[in-house]
Amino acid sequence: MHPFKLFLFCIAALIILRSDSCDTRPENTTAKDEQAHTEVNQRQLLVNQPPPNITWSLERDNLIKRFKLQNDRSVMFYMYVFIEGIADPIGYYQVNKVSSVNSQLTNTSQIVWSDSHAEVLPSPAEDGSYGTNGDGVFGFTPEEIYIETNCKYIVSTVPLSFTHPVNRLAIISTKEAESALDASKKAMGITK
Repeated sequence: MHPFKLFLFCIAALIILRSDSCDTRPENTTAKDEQAHTEVNQRQLLVNQPPPNITWSLERDNLIKRFKLQNDRSVMFYMYVFIEGIADPIGYYQVNKVSSVNSQLTNTSQIVWSDSHAEVLPSPAEDGSYGTNGDGVFGFTPEEIYIETNCKYIVSTVPLSFTHPVNRLAIISTKEAESALDASKKAMGITK
């Protein structure tokens, strides 16, 4: 038997034996039978249709290029925002990067040991609160204006064409807006 097949068989047997010895509830043989059937079927598919060995991954190539692009300070993105059901965008922002409002600088979970087993618990965000921040994204314009939205959007490295002209949003056009921007820059520690 091929070493990989033997390894898969041993793992499946250990899972079944472990669940048999630790389970104090009524036996659920249907689930075990289905799991065993799935494992046997998958093993046969792996023999008949093994995954190919490739020398280059376009998926990895895309991920690498995206990572480099989104972490280059000289690149600005055109972020077109839409209202669902309307073909043309309501406007666009130029942003440095689109980030999730649920991104955190620290780990999102903690491992806590109790009674010789580990539990994964949610970790608080940097501000000490728990939970998510909803379904939104954010970014900063070249002027450092903070933009957050939960609208549908398209992001491009070049301006896109639509059937109607699209206005750039978040432009400093008044002294009041300039003063508000200065205050937000100060809060972020930006001195330029």
